[in-house]
This record gives sequence, structure tokens and C-alpha cells, in this order.
Amino acid sequence: MAVAAFDPLGPLPVHLASITRGIYEDEHHRLWVAANMETSHSSHGTRTRTHVTVHLWKLIPQQVIPFNPLNYDILPPMWRLEARNIYWGTDGTHWRLLNHSQLGNTEQLILMLVLG
Repeated sequence: MAVAAFDPLGPLPVHLASITRGIYEDEHHRLWVAANMETSHSSHGTRTRTHVTVHLWKLIPQQVIPFNPLNYDILPPMWRLEARNIYWGTDGTHWRLLNHSQLGNTEQLILMLVLG
């Protein structure tokens, strides 16, 4: 008799809509908080690219939303899953899904925007 594997990860959100700065709600009414943002630069010949990586953590119901002093201006008001690993921002940006994983009790999405 086969035993089904337990997958603690929920489905990838198809839509993430900003409800306040840095807090998004998906189509299943799950809340996601922008917990960390990193900016890095790379050079390819004469071109310099800026990479912005954002870590979204799914909040557990009744979890207190932590204060986070991040600058959210680069984040779009809404993301939509376009392909298996691409989120399209309503501001015209494309974000690549780098990771969908479980970190302790926290489900996380890691998205990367490449500028330049």
C-alpha cells in the first residue's frame, strides 16, 4: 500500500495583491509579508545589472505582523503568476521565482527582479 507524501507547502499563489505597504493577500486569503529585500549588482562587459531579491513569508492566522522598516517602493501593487516561475507585476516588472520553501514553520517565496 502506497503512502502519500506529506507536502507542508501550500500551492503557489496565483495573485498577490497589496493590502498595505509590504503586506500582500493571495487568492486563498493567505497573507504574505515582505520580510527581507536585498539589492546586488553584477557586471557583464560594459553593462551593469541591478538585482532585487524579496523574501515573502506567509503569515500564520492571528500572527502579529512584524514591524519592518524596508523601503517598499520597488514592489508592485500586485503580482500575478504568469508561468511556472515568473510573476508579472502590475507595474510592468517581471520577477523570477527563485524558491518556494518551508523555513521552520514559515512558508516563503523568494522572488528576484533584474533591472538594467
